Amino acid sequence: MLLLLAFTACTKTDLQSNDKTQEVIFSSKAVQKGIQNGDSFKTATLQVDYAVVGVNHKLYKIPVYKIDGNIYTTSIKLDPGNYTLTKFLLMNSGTSSSDSTDDAVAYALPMAGSEYAAFVAHPAGLTFNVNTLNKKEIPVEVLLFNPADYQKFGFDFTVLPNTSIRHQFFSGRFIPADFNTYTGSLYQSQPNGLQADMPALFRIDVYRNGIFVKTYNNEDSLGLSPLKISYPDGNQSNDRFRFDLYIYGKSGTGFDYRFISSWEFSNGQQLHHSSDGIVHFVVGNAQDTQTDYAFGPYLNLPDNCTLDVDHGFAPGSLGSYFDGTVQDVPAGYAMANGISQYWCGTDTVSINLGHVYTMEVFSSLIPDALPAYTRHPGRWNQLNWLFNHLNNYAFYDWDILQGAAWMILNDWDGKGHSGVSDANALVLQMVNAARSHADFVPGYGQKAAIIFIPGHTGHEEQMPGVQVVFTFIRL
Repeated sequence: MLLLLAFTACTKTDLQSNDKTQEVIFSSKAVQKGIQNGDSFKTATLQVDYAVVGVNHKLYKIPVYKIDGNIYTTSIKLDPGNYTLTKFLLMNSGTSSSDSTDDAVAYALPMAGSEYAAFVAHPAGLTFNVNTLNKKEIPVEVLLFNPADYQKFGFDFTVLPNTSIRHQFFSGRFIPADFNTYTGSLYQSQPNGLQADMPALFRIDVYRNGIFVKTYNNEDSLGLSPLKISYPDGNQSNDRFRFDLYIYGKSGTGFDYRFISSWEFSNGQQLHHSSDGIVHFVVGNAQDTQTDYAFGPYLNLPDNCTLDVDHGFAPGSLGSYFDGTVQDVPAGYAMANGISQYWCGTDTVSINLGHVYTMEVFSSLIPDALPAYTRHPGRWNQLNWLFNHLNNYAFYDWDILQGAAWMILNDWDGKGHSGVSDANALVLQMVNAARSHADFVPGYGQKAAIIFIPGHTGHEEQMPGVQVVFTFIRL
């Protein structure tokens, strides 16, 4: 419910004194009921015990009192001049005036530009003048505050009642395949310029119980300082948190934030961090292990493309299970338009030969981004190991490789079908060796699988009945 408090506008004249500062108070008038959620009224309101007032860059905690139903703050003293009212909250002190942990917002002035700013004549950001002659009384309209609507007021989560604000710190390194391709990016503005191993520019999106809370990035520091992430943890609730990490990297011929991984934890838990209290991570082909989290090389891939599946298969003309032709990929990406070798990752679902598919494109090096039904990082690591170590095996052909891929990714039972023979001893040898390398990450110069999923397939479906196909590109 939106509840409107109209603040009276009146000016009282006092005798001039030698003190150049002037008293300023804020006042509220009658309360009118508003509607929330379309049809329900909130009749119970919190008692107002004090006000939090932001003037320019300073915050004041001010006692309040009532006269004839109107709410007034006690005065603050300001030098003559022009000021901006940046925040105005009427607060309830909770169970104890000496313990602020359960204080709650009763009424609030929406911030300029917020969804609820339209419900008041002057949202936060209004300006006022103070002179030496007249005691100033500032009229402010406020709305009844519902914690669930804090973002509609334009507020941060620090206004939420019964909430602890927790913090974690992050610092990263970025090792691109070719740092020279980052000319014109924010990395070039770092003090040491473009390097093979650079402080990472990144973004972290915070979710609480599946609901977006806030996004943070370290552009202001150009990655040179740890990024502080603050988030609300309910004192009386069991909260689940997810931090989504995005790296600032190549996107086609430009630069953008691209998803890398997610961290999930509960309540007051902290992610694994170093002795300095900072979560350190690296994205790229790092040779050292002195980091809390290591993610594989970043690939500059498009979000989607068109894949034309050739009529011929088992084998295709290029020596794989089938040929596929990629189309509609703009310039600048690591994969280009043209014909390549393709393999199937699912032996129980067919792909239509001669059909043109709209495909979503994924890197096997970023497993958290994969749809649930193929989100198997260990298996993709095994497959990457196998295709990077084919020199270990003599006399293999497309038939052997397709069977091994089915068995690694899809637990194929070894009974031949769809042009693929029964699994033989070489298939089993390959699969057994690959399964001992579930932690393999290709380095620069090696190959990595690029995965194609038919567009508009629900990412969280467990068995959507679609074929997963893949090819390889060199890092």
